[in-house]
Amino acid sequence: MKRSFTLIELLISVVILSILFLALSNVIAYLSNSSEFIKKKYFSIKDEKIYLKVLYYDILNADEVGIKSSGNYTVLRLHTKNSLYSISMPYVMWYVSKKENSLMRLESPQKINIQNLGENFYLDKFAQNVKIFKIYKKDGKYFVYVKTKKPVYFEMYKGF
Repeated sequence: MKRSFTLIELLISVVILSILFLALSNVIAYLSNSSEFIKKKYFSIKDEKIYLKVLYYDILNADEVGIKSSGNYTVLRLHTKNSLYSISMPYVMWYVSKKENSLMRLESPQKINIQNLGENFYLDKFAQNVKIFKIYKKDGKYFVYVKTKKPVYFEMYKGF
């Protein structure tokens, strides 16, 4: 007589494997959700630091700095060596878009005229829900204050 598995043994093994696969699928789904949560946290922190670094290096490497304030917002115009798009000595403008309430950075090889931008420019959105964007300058010192959910500020000295 040949030795083989009985029908009961096969059913039991199928049930055990089904329970294992169900448990594994729940673990994989939980790990996937955890991974997405960590990615969102990491990139939001990373993005916040990136726009502060870009703004810092824009001001630090600028030959010309123009600051125009009205209300809670400042428009910052720069002629800088810092470029995100490999432009030699780009013209950069930081401002808060009233339509989107976002901190924007405009970079162009030509002097920026907001009424007539032309085709050669790059626009980046760095922060959303900006309530205050102020830059103060006195004696080569700059104080930058950006208020979104959490206020962020820094002070720098640019010696000539």
